[in-house]
Amino acid sequence: MKKTGLILLSLMLCGCAAQEKTEEPVQEEVSEMTETSDTLEFFKSLDYDNGLDVVVQTFRRFPLQYGTTLGLDGNPQIRPLEFKFEEDGVLYFDTVEFYTSYKEMQKHPYVQICICDQETMTYVRLAGTVNFTRDQDIIDRCFENSPVLTSQFGDHREVVVGYYLTDVWAEFQSFSPELQNYTWNLKNRFDRS
Repeated sequence: MKKTGLILLSLMLCGCAAQEKTEEPVQEEVSEMTETSDTLEFFKSLDYDNGLDVVVQTFRRFPLQYGTTLGLDGNPQIRPLEFKFEEDGVLYFDTVEFYTSYKEMQKHPYVQICICDQETMTYVRLAGTVNFTRDQDIIDRCFENSPVLTSQFGDHREVVVGYYLTDVWAEFQSFSPELQNYTWNLKNRFDRS
């Protein structure tokens, strides 16, 4: 029970941490309200008939996602990660060969990824089976789409491992009265079924 509580606490802190409110000048409050309405307008503008596009556009809007793997010790592990790109319906990410997450995904090739926007009380979550690739074109595209990856491993590209997801499902959930909830199965050419 204690372990479950800690896991839930870490998920809440990572994904939807409450922002501390302090007295700010009126201009700051107006900017915050504008940002909130911009985010709400962003979510309203999405084409929910196209679940893949909803996921891609949301991941681009919120470039830091949180991914959960099953740890080598059998416990869930959550960490920040970064969506890299989509091509022909396939979602691509990367890891590094000496990262613990790489070893975890080799042993348990499944990941769940989530973003959460506290202001609109909305989250997007997806999950799928991990498939590794050393295809240099894929790895180059990962670097092209990530200044962080380039700054960290630009001189050591050989340690970066790309991966894509198969058997992907995604959900869009919101507590905002202006948004609906959706669930999709995002089939791609690599799916086995």
